[in-house]
Amino acid sequence: MTSAPITFGRPWRVAFHIICLALCLSVLVPMALVVGTAFKPANEIYDLSPWPSQPTLSNFGRLFGETEFLLYMWNSLATTFLRVVAQLAIAILAAYAFARWHFTGSTFVFALTLGAMMIPHQLVMIPIYIMIADLGWFDTWAALIIPNLAMPFAVFLLRQHMMSFPKELLDAAEMDGAGPLTALWRIMLPNLGPALAALTIVLSIDCWNEYFWPMLVIDSPGARTVQLGIREFLEENFEDFGALMAGVTIASLPVLLVFFILQRRIMETFVASGLKG
Repeated sequence: MTSAPITFGRPWRVAFHIICLALCLSVLVPMALVVGTAFKPANEIYDLSPWPSQPTLSNFGRLFGETEFLLYMWNSLATTFLRVVAQLAIAILAAYAFARWHFTGSTFVFALTLGAMMIPHQLVMIPIYIMIADLGWFDTWAALIIPNLAMPFAVFLLRQHMMSFPKELLDAAEMDGAGPLTALWRIMLPNLGPALAALTIVLSIDCWNEYFWPMLVIDSPGARTVQLGIREFLEENFEDFGALMAGVTIASLPVLLVFFILQRRIMETFVASGLKG
C-alpha cells in the first residue's frame, strides 16, 4: 500500500511563488545597484535610479589607475585555480578509497574525516599560522593554498556518489586488467560529472570569497588577493563608491562565469536526484 502524494492548494502555491520571487529580488536588486553604480558618474552616485543617465567608464579607470587591481585579480585567479584543482584531486582519491575498499577501521577513519567538519576554523587558525611562519610560507601563495587542501565536505559528497555506483562494473574492469586508478579514471570519474561540477562551484566560491585568512598571512601587494585589494581601495578612497562598485563588479565575474559554465551539470544533478527518489 502506497501513500498518496502530498498536494498543496492554489493559495499555498501562490504563496510559495511569492516567497521565491522575493528571494530572487533580494539577490538581483543589490546586484543591479552595484553594477549600475559602477557606471555612474560622480554626480549621480547618490541618485535612486538603478542605472545612470550617462554611463561612464571613469570609475574603472580610477580603480585600475590607483590600485594594482589586475595583479590582485591574477593572484586570486591563480590561487583559486590551483587550490580547487588540488582539493578535487585529494577528495576524489580519498572518497574512492572509502567507497571502494572496506579495511579495518575504515568506518572510524571516515567518522574522523566527518568530525573534522565540525571543528571551527577559528580554533585551528593560530596553530596553522604558526606553522606557516615556521615553514617560511608567510606572504606567499603557499600560505593561501596548502593549509586548505583537505576538504572533508568534498570527501563526504563524492564518497556518497561513489557508493551508489555499481560495484560490479569496477570488478569487471579489474578482471580485464585495469588497475584501481585506471578504473577510477576511465569508469568512475566520467559518471561523476554533475557531482564534480557542483563541488567545483562550491569550492571556487569558498576560495574566491575568502577574506580573513588571506588578511592574516598576506602582507605585500605582490601576493594580495582581490578581496584584500578592494579593502585597500576602500580604506584609501572611502568616499569613491563608483570605483569601489566597479571593483566589486569585476571581482564578481569569475565566480559567475564558473557557475554559468557548470550550471547545466548542476541541473543534471538535481534531476538525477529527483529520479532516484
